[in-house]
Amino acid sequence: MMQITTIAKKFNPAEYFREFDFADYLRFDFTKLRGDLTGGLTSAIVALPLALGFGILATGGDPRGAVAGLYGAVFTGIVASLFGGTPQQITGPTGGMTVILTEVYLQTRDVNALLAACLIAGLIQVAFGLLKLGRFISFVPQPVISGFTNGIAVLIFIQQLPAVCAAPVVALATIAFILLTQIANRSLPKLFIGLLAGTVATYLLWDKLPPFLYRFDPQALTFAKADAIKVVGAIPHTFRLPAVPITSWGAWRTAIPAGFTIAILGCLETLLASVVVDTVTNGDHNSNRELVGQGAGNAVASLFGGIAGTGAIVRTMINIRSGGVTKLSGVICGLVLALVVLFLSPLAAHIPLAALAGVLLMAAIGMFEWEPVKLLPKTPFADGLVFVTTMAVTVFADLISAVLIGMLMATFLFINRVSKLGVIPAMERTLLSIPEQTKRAMQRHRVSVFGIEGPLFFGAVKSFSKEITNAAPDALILDMKGVSIIDQSGAAAIEAIIHRMKQRKKTVLLCGMRPEVRKTLHALGVVQSVGADSFPDTLDKAIDYALARAQARQPGLADYLKQDLILLDADLPDKAALFETAAARAEDGGYVFDKKAFLDNLWLREQDSPTSLGHGVGIPHSRSGAATDEVVVIFVRPKKPLADYGTIDGRPVDLVLMISAGDNVEGYLKVLKLIAQAVGREEVRRQLLSARTPAEVAGIFSSIGD
Repeated sequence: MMQITTIAKKFNPAEYFREFDFADYLRFDFTKLRGDLTGGLTSAIVALPLALGFGILATGGDPRGAVAGLYGAVFTGIVASLFGGTPQQITGPTGGMTVILTEVYLQTRDVNALLAACLIAGLIQVAFGLLKLGRFISFVPQPVISGFTNGIAVLIFIQQLPAVCAAPVVALATIAFILLTQIANRSLPKLFIGLLAGTVATYLLWDKLPPFLYRFDPQALTFAKADAIKVVGAIPHTFRLPAVPITSWGAWRTAIPAGFTIAILGCLETLLASVVVDTVTNGDHNSNRELVGQGAGNAVASLFGGIAGTGAIVRTMINIRSGGVTKLSGVICGLVLALVVLFLSPLAAHIPLAALAGVLLMAAIGMFEWEPVKLLPKTPFADGLVFVTTMAVTVFADLISAVLIGMLMATFLFINRVSKLGVIPAMERTLLSIPEQTKRAMQRHRVSVFGIEGPLFFGAVKSFSKEITNAAPDALILDMKGVSIIDQSGAAAIEAIIHRMKQRKKTVLLCGMRPEVRKTLHALGVVQSVGADSFPDTLDKAIDYALARAQARQPGLADYLKQDLILLDADLPDKAALFETAAARAEDGGYVFDKKAFLDNLWLREQDSPTSLGHGVGIPHSRSGAATDEVVVIFVRPKKPLADYGTIDGRPVDLVLMISAGDNVEGYLKVLKLIAQAVGREEVRRQLLSARTPAEVAGIFSSIGD
């Protein structure tokens, strides 16, 4: 009970719902009324043919669907403008929404079931808005959006072909008028003018020009004369009282999941339109409030017999360009369409269906985004693949599958990209400002720094762990200032590295962590594993600390072993080839100045007695001015044991530890002692013979070198 009370105290309804500002819904700004009137009227003229066409399309081609389209445009337009979060947004039936509505209608063949799905969708959208899910629209990648939009355009185009074939001359005449209007003046409402001109031309010429009555049979590829031209038909010039759609339980079972689909698509399309408005007007829409407005509009429209709609980008842009500024422009657009229903519906009833099909064909062409197609050759392959796949699934499957598949592909490709950011050896980047003396000290004491870039999450763990595993330093510094986030997988990978280094009695330091990353590591116990003294604030402090610790301890055998001087499974036919290869590697690394003098000294020592410890281990060594005074060990494991080495026990040599000591007698004797202690153990020799990488060899010596 106490816990519930605490939670209740933390939740402040007034604060939570502050962004919705319910009192603002009925506040209006009449200072921009002139522009809002112009924008609303112009938008209504453009919206009229689309509302009629999309309404018919939503009901599977049934002309009676024109009423549902008009009612939807009226009520979604008014209500969404009143309660939405994008002032200039014009809402109504759109192509993307209509494609889904058509699928629902074809499953049930029941207009009431379609309206029930729209009602459910509206309520879900209101819930999405109140739950503040609007911000998630930004997670949808552009290739998914473009592919989805183009797929819808192709679907709408294909769905109009039967109506076009029923009266191709009417459709072509309408398209011709649209194109001529666009050529004459691009700012004119071309779709409305094309529809009006196509309708008038049909009624003036259908009995004078017989081709107007001909239909095309695509299967037989023939033309045949029709008895009449199909028209929209009677449209009620009144609005019915609101009522919940009444349908069968079976239809409701179809409507409920369909409502979720309609809601998701409606949210997606609407908020994309809002983003476009922000770009044009330099505004900042309220996504959550917009979802509430759209949901309320769709719910109310369904109660009055109208289909669901979304924010319409083209109509919204026309509203803005025509002067619309406030939410009054959208309300005016809806009221103008309501006047059309009340006073002009007898005229709208005579619009030919083929003319509407021509309008929708041109709308589909205008909706198709050509730019992503043109840029495909220059687009990254992953983005291009997501775009094409989303578009194909939209056309050949369904819209929700297209969005889901597109999102999944984009997500996995993103994870793959991010995982490659991984780990960067800091010596190449972060250490450019470090003095040369410090760099040499770091190399001498085997202090390695790795800068981790990007989020350290499950997708990046593999490359991160591999990069670190390939190194075998005495002190490992992880520069984590580039890590923005870390998840449990990333924390587990760091903990595994710490554990492995601790087993070898090596140092691990983590520096530059952001507060949120450190908090996560602390919560998961990683901070406690490393120790509180292992988190220097800066990289400079971490390097100083690592060098101080390295200089304070006694060096082990691993300190004299350099990874660039480890040769595994070298193809060496004899002892001479062994010496030549090892000396060349030491010279390349800068440890030997004069390879010939170095080799001469090696062979001179071998003449006294072969340098072998027995058990198949050779320890050739050279102490002369031909090499630096830094004592190093060159580790060689021949591919085949060397039978000609001349060991004291007659056994072929399969492990070689060559010592280069310059004139450093003290260092040479110490290393010789450490080698004898290490390879004198059978277990160590067995591990060295089975080691697969230089890092693994270094790790074996690290575990026994102190």
